[in-house]
Amino acid sequence: MKIAITGHSKGIGKAIFNYCVDKGHTCVGYSRSNGFNINDHYNLIARESKKCDVFINNAFDFGGQINMFKSIFNIWKDNSEKTIVNIGSRTKYYPVGGTRSPDYTREKRALNDEVNRALLYSDKKCRIININPGYVETEMISDIPDIENKNKLTADECAKNIMWAVDQPQHIEIGELSIWTPF
Repeated sequence: MKIAITGHSKGIGKAIFNYCVDKGHTCVGYSRSNGFNINDHYNLIARESKKCDVFINNAFDFGGQINMFKSIFNIWKDNSEKTIVNIGSRTKYYPVGGTRSPDYTREKRALNDEVNRALLYSDKKCRIININPGYVETEMISDIPDIENKNKLTADECAKNIMWAVDQPQHIEIGELSIWTPF
């Protein structure tokens, strides 16, 4: 399987990338670390990912993740062999503190709304999977004091669950999957 991942150099994206490489998949990563800012390059990333089987829309960048989804969806919507995975967040239900909220929460809610429109109101053929992790032990949440003592998934646990959803038969679409550890 050939997999494209945005935000592949840190956190959940890095864990997915490493997991997939370890499983023998061919992976292509797009991150600021290799010159791809999704806000500036979403159309280029989508075009370069045409030959991939799975596109994991992971990178958060103030509006970029929504643009990335729209761009890849427009290219892949008529292909029943393609899978788009959007990494949302459970914070769309309950905002938390920290430097990235409320923008992060708004972005994840808007991404969810955009994905649901695509799922419900289009005649698309590609498969779309929407994953909403709870707290994940990453650099991104290290500055949020409200969740300091909360149970968190590891990025590796998150990656394994995301790839479990991808590995389901192509005719099974997981419209929304939320994963977390009990508080």
